[in-house]
Amino acid sequence: MQTTILPHLQSTYKLIQCTFPNGIAAEDYEPLLALLSEEMSDRNLAEVIAYYLGKEYSLVLNDVYRVQSINIPKADAVANLKNHLLTCGYQQWLEE
Repeated sequence: MQTTILPHLQSTYKLIQCTFPNGIAAEDYEPLLALLSEEMSDRNLAEVIAYYLGKEYSLVLNDVYRVQSINIPKADAVANLKNHLLTCGYQQWLEE
């Protein structure tokens, strides 16, 4: 596992850290993956989430693939999470 986050993923890391300062709750994990996967490559998303959570990259990448195909989160869960992300600069992050 890498010991630092790559420069091109730092803004995403900061967004996640602001939104989830105590870690990503289980009920937010899949909606977060689904929402961010709309804006990021699967591999970059897996990399930043794995780094933040201290999980294996390959496991997170499989989770990303799963929420895109098998376990698609409900739209209201994704919308609620998006509102939470907006308080931490999600709109500015989108504009990068």
